[in-house]
Amino acid sequence: MLSERCDLFKENTKLIIYGAGEYGNKLYTFLRLNGLHNRITYFAVSDPKQNPRNIEGTLVKKVSELKDELAESIVLVAVGTAHREEVINLLQKYSVKDLYYITKEDMDYISREIVCHMKRLPLEQNKIFISCYEGMGYRCNCKYIAEKLIQNNYPVKLVWVVRDGNGNDIPEEIKKVKLFSYTFYEELYTSKICITNNTLNLLGEKKEGQYYINTWHGFGPFKKVQGSWISNRNKLDEIKAINSKYDLFLTGSKFYSWVYRNSFFYEGEIYECGAPRNDIFFVDNTVIKKSVFRKYSIPFEKKIVLYAPTFRTDMRDFYNKYIFDMSEILKALSERFHGEYVLMYRFHHHTSPPEERYDYKKGIDVTYYPDIQELLVSADVVITDYSSLMWDFSLQRKPVFLYQNDEKEYITERGFYCPVSQWPYPCAHNKKELINRIKAFDREKYVDELNAFLERYGSCDNGNASKRVAGKIMRIVEGDT
Repeated sequence: MLSERCDLFKENTKLIIYGAGEYGNKLYTFLRLNGLHNRITYFAVSDPKQNPRNIEGTLVKKVSELKDELAESIVLVAVGTAHREEVINLLQKYSVKDLYYITKEDMDYISREIVCHMKRLPLEQNKIFISCYEGMGYRCNCKYIAEKLIQNNYPVKLVWVVRDGNGNDIPEEIKKVKLFSYTFYEELYTSKICITNNTLNLLGEKKEGQYYINTWHGFGPFKKVQGSWISNRNKLDEIKAINSKYDLFLTGSKFYSWVYRNSFFYEGEIYECGAPRNDIFFVDNTVIKKSVFRKYSIPFEKKIVLYAPTFRTDMRDFYNKYIFDMSEILKALSERFHGEYVLMYRFHHHTSPPEERYDYKKGIDVTYYPDIQELLVSADVVITDYSSLMWDFSLQRKPVFLYQNDEKEYITERGFYCPVSQWPYPCAHNKKELINRIKAFDREKYVDELNAFLERYGSCDNGNASKRVAGKIMRIVEGDT
């Protein structure tokens, strides 16, 4: 066990951590808590291009560049089990003074020690810690809550979790902390309020006196989530345990109050306030739209169709479920809605387009544009399959078309809360059918059916969600929940 080796590390011996991901960062934090971080000379990795240049000021270098240092150092291999054998085989090529492999049991011990130490730190009543998609960037509901707090000059301290390469667009009023760094844990456990937009266990063990808010990130009766489609008993117990930590869930529809109770097994307070990110649809967003057009050098008189399919649980051939030749579809859009259409495509953040299928010759890749809401206000038409962004986009009463060439398979794999046949969006199962749906689009009928759909499932959005949530947060800060 690592706990039995710490005394050995205290000898005047150099340490190299192999791994610059979650394991490596957590190990660094643990060693810092034990006064051993000054022994760390480098972080070693197989491919520097996929990793940060430094961690807490310590250089990250390719292992082949550290031959001499390896011979004088204890190498602590801090990688997940999926890569451990690969690293072992690689290190056998070098002369290493000593090796120690960080096991899962070690990581559990490290996590407990970090939490135990950080929990001793005092809470700051006006500090708000924000984790949006585990550091992916400045986006989603979390962004619009933060902006409202800044705009109103509320007396709060905002902390935002980032990964390497993310966060350049975060306002200077917000402090950035790197995921799993020493400062990450320090800020997490001194924050009165913690906000996240998913239910992964990133916030870890809740400290007494903290208040957890979950904004979630989708609000229509579409694909099933959490306990509605998972049957594994251990996983269900994990879902219940994680969601029980939250003090408040926000929702953009009354329907999702039911989902939180029945799919998330959540028993706490639900605030039917609207989705803060959807406030953007209820204001003049001409400036944002012009900014998007300028960024991608699109003449302002042209129109945009955004193609944004979601991911599939089976990642082996999910690209076969996507449309890759959009030329006929662009032509149909121009004929039906008039004007010249520009294609933007955005893959789900769990995926990225492989080079061999990168054949959107006439399209613009916006997969890594940070805030999809800004793309939604800029687009004139959206084509998706099962993504809940259809709910958000259609709040503008703009056309949404669905391309679902694997509907039966997806129903078996995931399932829906409401049958596709009851959705107000024109649906197609092949490209020819999609083209016909576009050409036959009846705007008046679409808007009537859409309005009835939004009313049936209780849309709460009216442009005031951020204001409502900011007010709620300030009541918590002031001790009046």
